[in-house]
Amino acid sequence: MPKNDPELERLRAEMDAAQRQIDSAKQRLDYIGPRRDAIKREIESINYRIADLKRSIDSEYEAVRICRQARDKIDADNHRWRAQDFKAALDREYSIKNSYFEQLSAIRSEFEPALAELRSAKERKNRARDAFQARLAALKAANEASRAKWHERPCSKCGKTIRYHEDWARVPDMCKECRERERAMWHEKPCAKCGRTIRYREDWAHIPNICKDCKSRRG
Repeated sequence: MPKNDPELERLRAEMDAAQRQIDSAKQRLDYIGPRRDAIKREIESINYRIADLKRSIDSEYEAVRICRQARDKIDADNHRWRAQDFKAALDREYSIKNSYFEQLSAIRSEFEPALAELRSAKERKNRARDAFQARLAALKAANEASRAKWHERPCSKCGKTIRYHEDWARVPDMCKECRERERAMWHEKPCAKCGRTIRYREDWAHIPNICKDCKSRRG
Protein backbone atom coordinates (compact mmCIF):
# COMPACT_ATOMS: atom_id res chain seq x y z
CA MET A 1 0.00 0.00 0.00
CA PRO A 2 1.45 3.41 -0.91
CA LYS A 3 2.56 5.39 2.09
CA ASN A 4 1.17 8.61 0.61
CA ASP A 5 -1.78 7.67 -1.52
CA PRO A 6 -3.17 10.91 -3.08
CA GLU A 7 -6.79 9.81 -2.74
CA LEU A 8 -6.34 8.91 0.93
CA GLU A 9 -4.70 12.27 1.55
CA ARG A 10 -7.56 14.05 -0.23
CA LEU A 11 -10.20 12.20 1.79
CA ARG A 12 -8.31 12.81 5.03
CA ALA A 13 -8.23 16.53 4.22
CA GLU A 14 -11.97 16.41 3.43
CA MET A 15 -12.70 14.84 6.83
CA ASP A 16 -10.60 17.49 8.57
CA ALA A 17 -12.41 20.28 6.71
CA ALA A 18 -15.79 18.77 7.61
CA GLN A 19 -14.74 18.52 11.27
CA ARG A 20 -13.76 22.21 11.29
CA GLN A 21 -17.19 23.01 9.84
CA ILE A 22 -18.83 20.89 12.55
CA ASP A 23 -16.87 22.67 15.28
CA SER A 24 -17.82 26.08 13.87
CA ALA A 25 -21.53 25.18 13.68
CA LYS A 26 -21.47 23.76 17.22
CA GLN A 27 -19.82 26.91 18.51
CA ARG A 28 -22.60 29.00 16.97
CA LEU A 29 -25.26 26.71 18.41
CA ASP A 30 -23.60 26.80 21.83
CA TYR A 31 -23.90 30.59 21.73
CA ILE A 32 -27.45 30.70 20.35
CA GLY A 33 -28.94 27.82 22.37
CA PRO A 34 -28.72 29.38 25.87
CA ARG A 35 -30.20 32.66 24.60
CA ARG A 36 -33.09 30.81 22.99
CA ASP A 37 -33.70 28.73 26.13
CA ALA A 38 -33.62 31.80 28.36
CA ILE A 39 -36.26 33.54 26.23
CA LYS A 40 -38.44 30.42 26.26
CA ARG A 41 -38.26 30.38 30.05
CA GLU A 42 -39.28 34.06 30.14
CA ILE A 43 -42.24 33.33 27.86
CA GLU A 44 -43.30 30.46 30.15
CA SER A 45 -43.15 32.81 33.15
CA ILE A 46 -45.23 35.41 31.29
CA ASN A 47 -47.80 32.74 30.41
CA TYR A 48 -48.18 31.95 34.11
CA ARG A 49 -48.63 35.66 34.92
CA ILE A 50 -51.11 36.07 32.07
CA ALA A 51 -53.14 33.15 33.37
CA ASP A 52 -53.14 34.68 36.88
CA LEU A 53 -54.19 38.08 35.56
CA LYS A 54 -57.01 36.55 33.51
CA ARG A 55 -58.28 34.78 36.61
CA SER A 56 -58.04 38.00 38.58
CA ILE A 57 -59.95 39.93 35.88
CA ASP A 58 -62.66 37.29 35.75
CA SER A 59 -62.88 37.36 39.56
CA GLU A 60 -63.21 41.17 39.64
CA TYR A 61 -65.90 41.23 36.96
CA GLU A 62 -67.77 38.52 38.84
CA ALA A 63 -67.53 40.73 41.95
CA VAL A 64 -68.87 43.68 39.91
CA ARG A 65 -71.85 41.58 38.85
CA ILE A 66 -72.57 40.56 42.44
CA CYS A 67 -72.23 44.11 43.73
CA ARG A 68 -74.57 45.44 41.05
CA GLN A 69 -77.12 42.80 41.99
CA ALA A 70 -76.80 44.02 45.57
CA ARG A 71 -77.08 47.62 44.33
CA ASP A 72 -73.67 48.38 45.88
CA LYS A 73 -72.40 50.88 43.30
CA ILE A 74 -69.28 51.92 45.22
CA ASP A 75 -67.91 48.38 45.60
CA ALA A 76 -68.93 47.60 42.03
CA ASP A 77 -66.90 50.58 40.80
CA ASN A 78 -63.94 49.56 42.96
CA HIS A 79 -63.97 46.04 41.52
CA ARG A 80 -64.37 47.43 38.00
CA TRP A 81 -61.34 49.72 38.47
CA ARG A 82 -59.26 46.82 39.81
CA ALA A 83 -60.35 44.76 36.81
CA GLN A 84 -59.20 47.58 34.54
CA ASP A 85 -55.82 47.71 36.36
CA PHE A 86 -55.44 43.96 35.91
CA LYS A 87 -56.38 44.33 32.24
CA ALA A 88 -53.76 47.05 31.78
CA ALA A 89 -51.19 44.76 33.42
CA LEU A 90 -52.37 41.95 31.13
CA ASP A 91 -51.83 44.17 28.06
CA ARG A 92 -48.30 44.95 29.28
CA GLU A 93 -47.55 41.23 29.70
CA TYR A 94 -48.82 40.56 26.18
CA SER A 95 -46.64 43.38 24.86
CA ILE A 96 -43.59 41.93 26.64
CA LYS A 97 -44.47 38.46 25.38
CA ASN A 98 -44.70 39.75 21.81
CA SER A 99 -41.26 41.35 22.12
CA TYR A 100 -39.87 38.02 23.34
CA PHE A 101 -41.47 36.27 20.37
CA GLU A 102 -39.76 38.77 18.06
CA GLN A 103 -36.43 38.01 19.75
CA LEU A 104 -37.15 34.30 19.49
CA SER A 105 -37.90 34.65 15.79
CA ALA A 106 -34.61 36.49 15.25
CA ILE A 107 -32.72 33.81 17.18
CA ARG A 108 -34.49 31.09 15.20
CA SER A 109 -33.24 32.72 11.98
CA GLU A 110 -29.69 32.21 13.35
CA PHE A 111 -30.30 28.83 14.96
CA GLU A 112 -31.85 26.99 12.02
CA PRO A 113 -29.04 27.77 9.50
CA ALA A 114 -26.43 26.78 12.10
CA LEU A 115 -28.29 23.52 12.77
CA ALA A 116 -28.62 22.84 9.02
CA GLU A 117 -24.89 23.50 8.60
CA LEU A 118 -24.09 21.09 11.44
CA ARG A 119 -26.17 18.34 9.86
CA SER A 120 -24.66 18.96 6.43
CA ALA A 121 -21.12 18.94 7.85
CA LYS A 122 -21.78 15.66 9.67
CA GLU A 123 -23.07 14.08 6.46
CA ARG A 124 -20.02 15.42 4.61
CA LYS A 125 -17.69 13.92 7.19
CA ASN A 126 -19.53 10.58 7.09
CA ARG A 127 -19.27 10.41 3.30
CA ALA A 128 -15.55 11.23 3.39
CA ARG A 129 -14.96 8.70 6.20
CA ASP A 130 -16.82 5.94 4.33
CA ALA A 131 -14.88 6.69 1.14
CA PHE A 132 -11.64 6.75 3.13
CA GLN A 133 -12.36 3.34 4.67
CA ALA A 134 -13.32 1.90 1.27
CA ARG A 135 -10.15 3.26 -0.33
CA LEU A 136 -8.03 1.94 2.54
CA ALA A 137 -9.61 -1.50 2.23
CA ALA A 138 -9.01 -1.51 -1.53
CA LEU A 139 -5.36 -0.55 -1.07
CA LYS A 140 -4.88 -3.22 1.60
CA ALA A 141 -6.44 -5.84 -0.69
CA ALA A 142 -4.18 -4.75 -3.56
CA ASN A 143 -1.19 -4.89 -1.24
CA GLU A 144 -2.09 -8.40 -0.10
CA ALA A 145 -2.51 -9.52 -3.72
CA SER A 146 0.86 -8.02 -4.60
CA ARG A 147 2.51 -9.67 -1.59
CA ALA A 148 1.09 -13.03 -2.65
CA LYS A 149 3.07 -12.81 -5.90
CA TRP A 150 6.38 -12.74 -4.06
CA HIS A 151 8.11 -16.08 -3.43
CA GLU A 152 11.39 -17.40 -2.08
CA ARG A 153 14.02 -19.86 -3.26
CA PRO A 154 17.55 -20.72 -2.10
CA CYS A 155 20.65 -19.34 -3.83
CA SER A 156 22.26 -22.06 -5.95
CA LYS A 157 25.68 -21.04 -4.64
CA CYS A 158 25.37 -20.21 -0.97
CA GLY A 159 21.80 -21.28 -0.10
CA LYS A 160 20.82 -17.79 1.01
CA THR A 161 17.12 -16.93 0.51
CA ILE A 162 16.26 -15.12 -2.72
CA ARG A 163 12.97 -13.23 -2.96
CA TYR A 164 11.49 -13.04 -6.44
CA HIS A 165 8.28 -11.93 -8.13
CA GLU A 166 6.31 -14.45 -10.14
CA ASP A 167 5.83 -11.93 -12.97
CA TRP A 168 9.57 -11.51 -13.56
CA ALA A 169 10.69 -12.74 -16.98
CA ARG A 170 13.82 -14.29 -15.44
CA VAL A 171 13.96 -15.66 -11.93
CA PRO A 172 17.49 -15.37 -10.46
CA ASP A 173 19.16 -18.55 -9.25
CA MET A 174 21.84 -16.70 -7.27
CA CYS A 175 21.64 -14.01 -4.63
CA LYS A 176 22.97 -10.52 -5.24
CA GLU A 177 26.27 -11.13 -3.43
CA CYS A 178 26.98 -14.33 -5.34
CA ARG A 179 26.12 -12.67 -8.64
CA GLU A 180 28.55 -9.88 -7.85
CA ARG A 181 31.25 -12.39 -6.93
CA GLU A 182 30.56 -14.26 -10.18
CA ARG A 183 30.81 -11.06 -12.21
CA ALA A 184 34.07 -10.15 -10.45
CA MET A 185 35.57 -13.49 -11.62
CA TRP A 186 35.34 -12.43 -15.26
CA HIS A 187 38.01 -10.31 -16.91
CA GLU A 188 39.01 -9.18 -20.38
CA LYS A 189 42.29 -9.15 -22.32
CA PRO A 190 43.18 -8.50 -25.99
CA CYS A 191 43.83 -11.37 -28.41
CA ALA A 192 47.58 -11.74 -29.01
CA LYS A 193 46.94 -12.09 -32.74
CA CYS A 194 44.13 -9.70 -33.69
CA GLY A 195 43.63 -7.65 -30.58
CA ARG A 196 39.98 -8.67 -30.25
CA THR A 197 38.67 -8.80 -26.68
CA ILE A 198 38.82 -12.16 -24.93
CA ARG A 199 36.63 -12.75 -21.86
CA TYR A 200 37.92 -15.24 -19.31
CA ARG A 201 37.41 -16.32 -15.70
CA GLU A 202 40.21 -15.95 -13.27
CA ASP A 203 39.68 -19.48 -11.94
CA TRP A 204 40.19 -21.12 -15.33
CA ALA A 205 43.10 -23.53 -15.36
CA HIS A 206 44.18 -22.28 -18.79
CA ILE A 207 43.62 -18.62 -19.80
CA PRO A 208 43.69 -18.26 -23.62
CA ASN A 209 46.01 -15.80 -25.33
CA ILE A 210 44.23 -15.84 -28.69
CA CYS A 211 40.50 -15.60 -29.51
CA LYS A 212 38.43 -18.47 -30.93
CA ASP A 213 38.56 -17.12 -34.49
CA CYS A 214 42.38 -16.87 -34.49
CA LYS A 215 42.63 -20.26 -32.88
CA SER A 216 40.41 -21.86 -35.57
CA ARG A 217 42.39 -20.22 -38.39
CA ARG A 218 45.68 -21.44 -36.93
CA GLY A 219 44.28 -24.92 -36.53
